[in-house]
Amino acid sequence: MKNIKYLLIFISFGMLIQSFSQDSIGKLSFETRYQLRQDSAYVPNLNIRYFFADNSALRVGLAYQYSSILREIKEVDGDGVGTVEKLNDLFAFNIGFEKHFRKNNVSPYLGVELQFGFGKNEEYGSRTDSIIFIADYNYSIKKPISQFGVHVFSGVDFYVFDNLYVGTELGILFSSIYFKTGEYKITDESSLTEPEIITSIASVKTKTFGVANVGMIKVGWRF
Repeated sequence: MKNIKYLLIFISFGMLIQSFSQDSIGKLSFETRYQLRQDSAYVPNLNIRYFFADNSALRVGLAYQYSSILREIKEVDGDGVGTVEKLNDLFAFNIGFEKHFRKNNVSPYLGVELQFGFGKNEEYGSRTDSIIFIADYNYSIKKPISQFGVHVFSGVDFYVFDNLYVGTELGILFSSIYFKTGEYKITDESSLTEPEIITSIASVKTKTFGVANVGMIKVGWRF
């Protein structure tokens, strides 16, 4: 609901600016996007277009995703409490090309872009092995991530005013995610021989191919 509220504020602000602006359309546009379906992949938080010709544009997108999940593990027949925290962090950057077929206030378009991303998956356990409470036992898991994708898409913009538009987009995304060699660290303060053990986590590559931006709406302003 907060995202919808922000979109409405953005539209209202655009209408206010439009009332004071000239009826001219520039070469640069900024847009923000809202995902109606959370199970759909790849929605840039910010998209920027540069129209180097009337119906041709270069575009750059930025996206950032962060999540933190914290859970407690309580001691059986005691008051001790351990915690497990999982952190996921991903920054994505895309650059591509759009071909528009605008007629009056409706502008359908086709395009293709490349996507690059990097981030990390981490997990921290305090006074637990992630299953049961262990007073002197801590661990950490760290896995760097890199990502590459090719996105072929089509969309449409509806110009509410000369500069303000709303729209949607749908695409096919091929994505390759590389989970690089990670680190698993155990700290056992009760151990007299090996209080700290560090082992490596094997790298993993995954590839996906599917529909992207299902249920996405966007609001933009063309300067």
